[in-house]
Amino acid sequence: MLLLSSVLISSCSDDEQMTTDHSAQLSFSQDTVSFDTIFSGITSPTERVRVYNKNDKGLRIKNVRLESGGTSGFMMNVDGQNGTSINDVQVLKKDSVFLFVKVNIPTSSAMKPTKITDTVIFTLESGVQQKVVLEASGQNMKPLTGKVLEEDMVMSADEIPYVIYDSLVVAKDASLRITEGTTLYFHNGASLIVHGSLKIEGTQEKPVTLRGDRLDRMFDYLPYDRLENQWGGIYLFPTCKECDINYADIHSGNYGLVCDGIKGKVKLANSVIHNVAGYGLYLKESDALVTNTQVSNTKFGCVGIYGGKADFYHCTIAQFYPWKADRGNALYVSNYIGEEEHLIQSVNFYNSFITGYADDEVFGNAGDKQLNLNFYNCVLLTDVSNTTYFHDCIGESKDASAYKDKNFKTFDTHAYIYDFRLDSASVARGKASTSFSSLYPTDRWGVARGEKPDAGCYQSSY
Repeated sequence: MLLLSSVLISSCSDDEQMTTDHSAQLSFSQDTVSFDTIFSGITSPTERVRVYNKNDKGLRIKNVRLESGGTSGFMMNVDGQNGTSINDVQVLKKDSVFLFVKVNIPTSSAMKPTKITDTVIFTLESGVQQKVVLEASGQNMKPLTGKVLEEDMVMSADEIPYVIYDSLVVAKDASLRITEGTTLYFHNGASLIVHGSLKIEGTQEKPVTLRGDRLDRMFDYLPYDRLENQWGGIYLFPTCKECDINYADIHSGNYGLVCDGIKGKVKLANSVIHNVAGYGLYLKESDALVTNTQVSNTKFGCVGIYGGKADFYHCTIAQFYPWKADRGNALYVSNYIGEEEHLIQSVNFYNSFITGYADDEVFGNAGDKQLNLNFYNCVLLTDVSNTTYFHDCIGESKDASAYKDKNFKTFDTHAYIYDFRLDSASVARGKASTSFSSLYPTDRWGVARGEKPDAGCYQSSY
């Protein structure tokens, strides 16, 4: 039966009428294949082009070749055959074959992305030639694999970007300083692990970015950079002497910033921690000052505080994690981790906006101890009637709709695009106190707060 089937298929193929008419040509699902920027020396994901024969007779492709002869870095597969030049491809009437293309751009010393092009040339039996254009940009990079910094190091935007594999570790007697405009790319599972000191010196115009290393897209509208769990995160161990982060964009990790009982002060200012699969900001027995900062969309709590001290001024904590309904709270403050005691010494929130999908996003676990927690002039998605904790705050947990996603500029849950600046009708507008905003008179984008400060890290233009 198998032999008979093979003969029948062969007979059908042999009986197919082929044409050499010049008017009979191929059609393509796309005539240009454009790759997102990729790192030089690393093979790109594969792009696919469907090659159609919409004619009433079959077509023979005499040859398919890369115009460069393969020197550009592009690679192709046509109808299951790899090569830079492929002969005798047959496309039956009303049928199609696939062209698969990928690219590995050679490394160079160039700082900026280098654009390369090539062309796939289809020569039909009739002599007609048709083309598909290939284009890509290659960004040179400096790989760091399992790197342990035993001495001080400075990373800057003046260097070729770093791509970190198997984590970057700062030893306890070393420091890492990252200057304005620098982007660190982390491979899947890689983290920044700090036993010594960390200083991130971004600016409003040139923030420091920590992100995953995938530059391509899952779908046309969705870059992998908007997905969670693309890399590890920042983990500060107890021996960490200093953590001073200013204007950092930390996103799409497994976690954001984890502080595990560190010795030195944690300072986090004018920054964003967004879209992570664990905690956004986790503080265990630490001493933290967090100002003008957004922590948003995390699988576990956006902010989890277990013991220690912390002060938050003009922060937006927004729990709109989109992928699972069993997300953690926007804020959780506790005297305990399990049954292990970690007493809160003093945690205070000033002029902050804390919200999310749930009807109550603020939780505390005092146990049989006092919970030293206070909110001043905050807007909160919780019941604020308990004057032990809430001072001149506004909030709600019964009719909570006014405190949720409608407060913000952009909320695209299809393409995962979020802009947590306040909408003109936001309940957080004008609700902060000038007593505290005078300490931080501009928001994280440099907008002056003036006499009508808004709660959170963003100030509206009145």
